[in-house]
Amino acid sequence: MLISISTMAPGDERAGESAHYYYTPQMPPEMWTRIGGFVRETVRVAAPKTAYTEKQLYPVTAKLTRWAVETAGYPLKVKMLFHPATVDQFSRQGLEAYTNAGRATMRSKLRSMATALLGPDRAPDAKPTITRSGPSAPYNEQEVASLLSWASVQRSPERRSSAAALLALGLGAGLTGREICDVKTEDVSLSTDAIVLRVGGANPRRVVLIREWEDALRRRCDFMEGEGWLFRAGQEGGNANLITDFVSRNPGASTYRRVGCERHGSCATSLRGHRYQFS
Repeated sequence: MLISISTMAPGDERAGESAHYYYTPQMPPEMWTRIGGFVRETVRVAAPKTAYTEKQLYPVTAKLTRWAVETAGYPLKVKMLFHPATVDQFSRQGLEAYTNAGRATMRSKLRSMATALLGPDRAPDAKPTITRSGPSAPYNEQEVASLLSWASVQRSPERRSSAAALLALGLGAGLTGREICDVKTEDVSLSTDAIVLRVGGANPRRVVLIREWEDALRRRCDFMEGEGWLFRAGQEGGNANLITDFVSRNPGASTYRRVGCERHGSCATSLRGHRYQFS
């Protein structure tokens, strides 16, 4: 089951107020005008099918929706925003100011909503719990610009596109080092709405690439002509040191060695991976 959400007109905000909780948003009015109808209707549809009240669901739903629109650039579609992978990534990277217990609670609410809105056939599978170690801070704009500059000065088209793909997969999709080394162009789904990666291994899932990294990955796919490894065309697979070797043998290695390092067990977090996954 997949419900259809229609956005209310601004003048309808208090419609049915006597039967529903009236939420006062904590965000700029222009943002609430954009997302308020979606938030309101998803909460009202989901709440009766969960253990939570509308009052309990509103704050986290508003946070998720604002993050999805303002930061991730997703359209207001239930199947995107409430997909379990989106919910999990939002809980890790959109709620960095909260404690682990707070993030776990909000994720639980969103996962309950996902089951109610998407139906049991798309209900979230069991996922690893949030670990005690805190989230790593994302790179700032200057650091990202420096990494892109490093990628652009590699000494061949293959190395340049590989370096850009490394950044896109780490910063833009949050893949681990092993996942980056294993993903192929055949695992990429290109569309006008989003680029979606099919990730295998120990944690199989689908991941949406954050929009600001789409061009880099499209260029890599074009370079590979739709077939082969997204990172390092000449590899044979299974090389745990592939990223470290690549970074250490290329210009700027002393500055960007941390790209190939492991932190929290993944290259994505050593790149201080930014964001989001879905589909």
